[in-house]
Amino acid sequence: MKGESECDCVKKIGILTFHKSINYGSVLQAFALSDLLSKRGYAVEIIDYEPASYSIQYRIFEKNTSVHNVAANIRRLSVFDILWKQKKGFEKFREEHLPLSACKFTRASSPQEFSKYYGAVICGSDQIWNVTAKDCDPIFFLPGKQSYKKIAYAASVNTATYNEDVCDDQLRKNILDFDYISIREHSGAKKISHFLNTDKQVKVQPDPSLLQTKEVFAAIASKRIVEKPYIFMYCANYQESTIRTAQKVSKLLEKPVYTVLVCRSATQIAKLKESGIRIIRDKNRPEDFLSFVMNSDLVLSDSFHGTAFSIIFEKKFFSVNDYINGEYVDDERIRNILGELGIPERYIKEEDIQNLDFQKEIDYTVVTGKRLELAENAIKDITKAIED
Repeated sequence: MKGESECDCVKKIGILTFHKSINYGSVLQAFALSDLLSKRGYAVEIIDYEPASYSIQYRIFEKNTSVHNVAANIRRLSVFDILWKQKKGFEKFREEHLPLSACKFTRASSPQEFSKYYGAVICGSDQIWNVTAKDCDPIFFLPGKQSYKKIAYAASVNTATYNEDVCDDQLRKNILDFDYISIREHSGAKKISHFLNTDKQVKVQPDPSLLQTKEVFAAIASKRIVEKPYIFMYCANYQESTIRTAQKVSKLLEKPVYTVLVCRSATQIAKLKESGIRIIRDKNRPEDFLSFVMNSDLVLSDSFHGTAFSIIFEKKFFSVNDYINGEYVDDERIRNILGELGIPERYIKEEDIQNLDFQKEIDYTVVTGKRLELAENAIKDITKAIED
């Protein structure tokens, strides 16, 4: 690859993560980790691997194999320009901000191929170890004995139980073969430790985005998009409870609500617009997401990365507990980071709105201090894992 010597390859670090998804948190955490290591003198590449599921997950139009798909495609024509611009915006972000490997890897690739280029491979962060996720491929567990160091950094398990059928003895062997393992949430670390059933150390470390300062992200953010005061809503699947929460808060504070595109369903996008939530059709790039968070008066989010970037930019925010099928569903990742930083009261339910003090400031002298302390310890650990 580019004619590097064997010596150069040994020093290089490959990062294997969900960098190709059309997901703001995924690409930004990939940027955060590669930028962090690069600034500490390491030669770093994002291993340009694309899970096979992405050809289905992120295609704009469905195959016309059924009446249902044809109808869905007709509806999607109305939002084609938004989806297309978003897709191209993500592609441009990767080209400009991610140190992508010259070699592209696919489902047919073997982890053994990485030994030609890297002295260490870091798997993480994001939900690469959530075995129920559509894009969780075996390659993220680096199966087989390899010549390079295997490091898992802040891999997220999220809702996976590790009692799933794929969690067999071979998967256990693959994980045990890692030189260093850290998971993004305490519950996930417990699941992995229980699954391994050994004394293998499994640490809990923060998402790479939380290792960076707000200045790093401000430097790549778009210019302010909305000049007047506004609320920014960021939710993973446009859950109705989160939308209702945003509507109620908007009415209380007399401020409009803006969001960025996170969904590919024309029906859901139409419902969002009907609710009064605003999407600016050509402002759905990762840089725009950063700008919306950074310049908002308040953030409402049911997303882990919506929470994380609110904390990074030191914003007023509330993380919203989703109400699904008649019950509130906790996000263990959100619960974990809010607890670590001493602000668990920022995780709310829709029914809490009337009792909230929206003027109450978060003491970011304390919160950011705790975050940067966690970051410092994590950076020491990952540096040690690379160099030992």
